[in-house]
Amino acid sequence: MKILRHSFSFIVFFSFFTIALLFIAYAAFSAEISLDDCRALGLPVLTIETEGAKKIKYKEKYLNAQYVLIDEATGEESFGACKIRGRGNTTWQTRELYKKPYLLKLGEKKSLLGLPAAEKWVLMANTADKTQLRNFYAEYLASRVWNSLSWTPQSRYISLFVNGHYNGLYQIYEKVEAVSGRVPVDENDGSFVFVVNSRQNKEWNFTSEHGVRFSIRTTIQADENEMKRRESIVRLAEEKLFSSSLEMFDVSSFAEWYLINELTKNHDANFGSSCYLYYDSKLNKIFMGPAWDFDIAAGNISWDGCDNPEGFWIKNAVWYEALFENPAFKELVKQKWSEKREAVTASFDFIQQESSSLKAAVLLNDAVWKNIGHRQWPHSPGWKKRKTYESEVEYMIDFLKKRSQWLDSALFSL
Repeated sequence: MKILRHSFSFIVFFSFFTIALLFIAYAAFSAEISLDDCRALGLPVLTIETEGAKKIKYKEKYLNAQYVLIDEATGEESFGACKIRGRGNTTWQTRELYKKPYLLKLGEKKSLLGLPAAEKWVLMANTADKTQLRNFYAEYLASRVWNSLSWTPQSRYISLFVNGHYNGLYQIYEKVEAVSGRVPVDENDGSFVFVVNSRQNKEWNFTSEHGVRFSIRTTIQADENEMKRRESIVRLAEEKLFSSSLEMFDVSSFAEWYLINELTKNHDANFGSSCYLYYDSKLNKIFMGPAWDFDIAAGNISWDGCDNPEGFWIKNAVWYEALFENPAFKELVKQKWSEKREAVTASFDFIQQESSSLKAAVLLNDAVWKNIGHRQWPHSPGWKKRKTYESEVEYMIDFLKKRSQWLDSALFSL
């Protein structure tokens, strides 16, 4: 009898387990999106086939692959050998963010979708942003509002398939690196890119005298002496900054990068991570930018007060706190805000228009990933009540309107 009872329990368990598996398989099958579904959207379609159909599991290791990119609007096609791996930090590690970003490395430099030829491309998942618009909006601000930054990464929306399966709506982005057509400096003449990076997980890392954690990037073979030289330049610039000298700083780029990130109250831009800068050896100046990483901006966050459209955030960052001690920099920021205030107001219409164009693609993406109306990091305030794409877009626009109104008075009260 004991054996029979155990056997019966096992049969019941196995039956329920089998039913559960069948249900999961059916759900996955019912949400399967075809190439034709994506072509109907009119967006470019990128297909990646990894060698042996291996899953992309790691950031540290590339997989060999083949790609085909078809621009549905023009009929243009690009294809060839490539490599692909994971990328990102929080977006790669957080369990609630199942749709992952990737780094694509082509076998040779190529122009994709009309963008300048390059070898490396970022496949941005925007998985933490239910509007799928925050990075694109920042790109708009940096290219059409405060547009004096010497280079702003461009992107295109695409539908991505990996090993025959629809992976969702992505943006294919130019990577931030000092190569031809991108960050406008040449590492061979002593210039370089560096980034605020609290994780200190790149090629060369150090903490400045004022506690800023930097990583220096390189695309060439640079020995220890060269990396130390680069570090010394950053340290010298910081020393001058805190001695009230801006001689090593391109103040225009610092002012415009500031306004883009302060308007959106971009959490990552408080000199914690993903804040890019570069040093131009010919000018002996440090430039701020490009603008990058806005998925937890514009109210899409639930901590550090960044869900509140009032209050300074970027101004309190270490280097910016020192910059605002300089009256000339303070006046420059006020001037640039005043000059572009009407363009900021017009930018809210841009968000609305782009959301209408993108809606069908977002809903197709959501059919697989189930983000809208569901719990998802970073748990922006009121997410439970927002059950539609339109409500998420309205929340973003409302935050920015309130934020811009607050900045109108706050900046001119400095």
